[in-house]
Amino acid sequence: MSEHAQRPPSAIQRAYRFVNRPYYWYRPSQLALRLRAKSQPDGVLCVVRTAWGAHLYCWPDPLGQAVARTGVYDLTVAETLARLAAPGESAIDAGANVGLMSSLLARAVGPQGHVTSFEPHPMIFATLARNVALWDREEHVTVIAARQAAVSATAGTLPLAVDPQAFAHNKGTASLEHVDGADVTDVQTVRLDDEVSGPIGVLKLDVEMHELAALEGAEALLSRRLIRDIVFEEHEPPPTPVTQLLEAHGYVVLSIRQGLTGPILCAPAEAYSKKLWDPPALLATSDPRRARERLRRRGWVSLRSRPRNRAR
Repeated sequence: MSEHAQRPPSAIQRAYRFVNRPYYWYRPSQLALRLRAKSQPDGVLCVVRTAWGAHLYCWPDPLGQAVARTGVYDLTVAETLARLAAPGESAIDAGANVGLMSSLLARAVGPQGHVTSFEPHPMIFATLARNVALWDREEHVTVIAARQAAVSATAGTLPLAVDPQAFAHNKGTASLEHVDGADVTDVQTVRLDDEVSGPIGVLKLDVEMHELAALEGAEALLSRRLIRDIVFEEHEPPPTPVTQLLEAHGYVVLSIRQGLTGPILCAPAEAYSKKLWDPPALLATSDPRRARERLRRRGWVSLRSRPRNRAR
């Protein structure tokens, strides 16, 4: 365990963490929604509503509970995606789970854009596909393509490890990395170099410690910097094999931490020393000037509702 992981938060950090809840300050109505939120039995799908107005099938795991209570999950990542993705672009959600971030990316790229969502776990993918169909039917969002596959260094099949006890409480814990005592199911893997030919505006990468292999399968794209922005997590502060690979291809690695009035773009060392929750979000970008400009404004784009468009 690293020094950063061992150090407990100070009293000032704990106090700041207590008040640093933008989803309530910027959306006071969310407090009423939280009070009305009903607990659901484990393993039972429920429908929650995101801060930007999309309905979402999910389980009462950490993701589902967070959306029910706050309208969002992992606010820093959500805000970064909402700001960096631009209308008309293509985006990739690798490790899409039930599609929360895919929905937000679809909102950002608009009807002329495209989002490809990769999720390998069969049960989770079925729920992702159900959400994509829901958004098509109810919100006329038609830009998301759901793929039952994992991104990796090779195309073929790999064993997906699922710890039954952890998975029962958190559906986001399945991993292509070896887990002792886990149940295993073979899943399809793809290389992003084989799947993508044109430029990608934003890649969200949440693949449970398989990030390095996923990026090794995208080295042709990275070498030409055809992926502009990559948003991912690292449990250890850089340099790590993942950040070193990205920097070797000319990317600048920054970090984003949650401020009360908006995201704070900073050097990774600052984010890890001032972290409120584990782990900080990292951004690898080929255009740091654009990233700084888009993340500079105060406020929270991801917490804004949108009017429902009833016309195709």
